[in-house]
Amino acid sequence: MTLKKPKVLIITPGSFPIPSPRSSSVETVIDRVTNALQEKVDLYIAGKKSRGFSRIEQDGNIHYYRCRFKNWRHYLLKILPYIKEINPDIIQVENRPKYAGFLRKILPHQKIFLSLHSTAFISSSAIPKNELIQSIHSADKVIVNSHFLKEVVIQKTQCLSEKVAVNHLGVDISQFTPKWDSDLMANREVLKRNDLEDKQILLFVGRLRKMKGIHHLLNILPSLIKKHPDLCLVIIGNAFYSNKRKTNYVLNLEKTAKQFPGHVKFIPFVPHSEIHRWFQSASIVYVPSQAKEAFGLVNVEAMACGVPVIASRAGGMKEIIKHGNTGYLIDLNNIEPELTHYTEKLLTNPGEQKELGINAISSINSHFTWEHCANRLNELYVDEWK
Repeated sequence: MTLKKPKVLIITPGSFPIPSPRSSSVETVIDRVTNALQEKVDLYIAGKKSRGFSRIEQDGNIHYYRCRFKNWRHYLLKILPYIKEINPDIIQVENRPKYAGFLRKILPHQKIFLSLHSTAFISSSAIPKNELIQSIHSADKVIVNSHFLKEVVIQKTQCLSEKVAVNHLGVDISQFTPKWDSDLMANREVLKRNDLEDKQILLFVGRLRKMKGIHHLLNILPSLIKKHPDLCLVIIGNAFYSNKRKTNYVLNLEKTAKQFPGHVKFIPFVPHSEIHRWFQSASIVYVPSQAKEAFGLVNVEAMACGVPVIASRAGGMKEIIKHGNTGYLIDLNNIEPELTHYTEKLLTNPGEQKELGINAISSINSHFTWEHCANRLNELYVDEWK
């Protein structure tokens, strides 16, 4: 006898097609969670139609529906017939509060979840406060990826605490494996192609924006190079997800880096399927964000590879990294001195590097895998569906 499962339609923002190697972290999270969830839930995913993607597709137990994105209202109206066709038990809107509010007006009796990934689309520049409040209150459940983001949502909208559920994100531990268990030959080949074979790698992965704090890493390089002439700061990322345009901030980073020839390497894009090679090749990974990020997948991906992370004591990162146990947290008002101190501490003590890495892997395996994330999400579905 086949047990009935909840039928869930996930509506993506419509910014990128899904699944796709070139997308934002939102689509990456959706792709990983749904793959881990597909045996427990009847899954349907609505997203953007782009060249090379069919309108309707099934992959495993996941059904994809794609339509053109002209503007967000047009996009949702294009999805409405599909909603009526499949008749989902739950609609989950990803990272766009206004979508949830719009759908509630059209579908007053539908179960609607809103999954928030960051503070970006609940900010005053993205949505007026009264509309945000209406959108949050129109959702049956709001899912966030950190306790930090939960507090922000409650503070902005005065919604009930029990309405907002925290579900930390995860990492694919079959891809992001401990650096000492990795394919060393493949990792060496990556370094060889980039003329980094004899370098000690310090790594940043993310969008090149001022709020990410990359300039602080360049500022501390001179003192580090004097003691560790073999190090190289590798900066992977671009200013934008979808094009190679360089901002003034990026141009200034590149200008500063020219002062340290051979010690800084910019790599605009690495497919997510290959990024683990860089984590496994690194001694330290940095997340020195000046803004309060809700979560930060880079943290857990590095930790799963057994690499210590030095990150800002801000946002949701305090919930991921245990200071002195799985990595180090630095204060926003003392970024560069603390970056220098903890970098030097780890570079001069390989034993501590490995100890923190082992602790980080243990933390990942106990809480931060996509399977853990999917199981927590499934519990929310089942509780609402019963």
